[in-house]
Amino acid sequence: MRPRYGARLLRLARVLRAARFLPQLRVVLVAVARSLPGTLSFLLVGGLVLYVYAMAGWVFFGRHDPEHYGSIGRAVLTLFLLMTLDGFGDAVHTGLEISRWSLLYYASYVLLASFVLVNVLIGVVLTSLDDARATERDEPAHQRPGAVEDEDRRLLLERVAAARRALDALEQDLARPESGPAGRSELSGKDAGGRHVVQSVGPSGTP
Repeated sequence: MRPRYGARLLRLARVLRAARFLPQLRVVLVAVARSLPGTLSFLLVGGLVLYVYAMAGWVFFGRHDPEHYGSIGRAVLTLFLLMTLDGFGDAVHTGLEISRWSLLYYASYVLLASFVLVNVLIGVVLTSLDDARATERDEPAHQRPGAVEDEDRRLLLERVAAARRALDALEQDLARPESGPAGRSELSGKDAGGRHVVQSVGPSGTP
C-alpha cells in the first residue's frame, strides 16, 4: 500500500507545475523560498527568547503556579500560548497574586515576542515578496518558465498550418483535369496500319 501512497503524492506534486503558468502563484512560491533563511533566523531567536523567559518563569513562579510553570516544558508551552495573547489577562492576574514584578515579566515578554519578533517575521516575508515581484518584473519574457513551451507550441502550430496549406494545394492539383497547353487535350489510338497515334484536340474538337 505504501508505494500506492507514494505514487499518489507524486501525482499531487504535479499540481505545483501549475505555478509555471500562473505568474502570481509563482511569485508567492519564490517569495516563500527566499524567506526561508530569514524564517530560520527568526525561529532561532524566538526559541532563545522563549527558553530564557521559560527558565525565569520556572524559577520565579514554579512553586506558586506548578500547573503552568512546574517544569521547563510547561513554562515553554505556557509562554508559547501567551505569544498569541491567549489567556494573557488570566496569566497577569495570577502573576500579580504572586509578585508585583510579574507585571514587568509578562509585559516585557509580550512586547518582545508578540510584537517585535512577529513583526520582524512579517517584514522578512514582505521583503521577500517584493524581491520576487521585482525579479519577475525585470526578467525577460523569453527567460521566464513556460516561455520555451509557448514558443515551441507556436512553431508547431505554424508547421501544422503550412502542412494543411500544402495538402489543400495538392488536392486542387489532383482535382484538375489533365490538359495540354492552351486548353488542348490529347487523344490516342491506332491507325489502319496498327501504329499508335497521338493527336492533340482543341477545345472545339478540331485537331
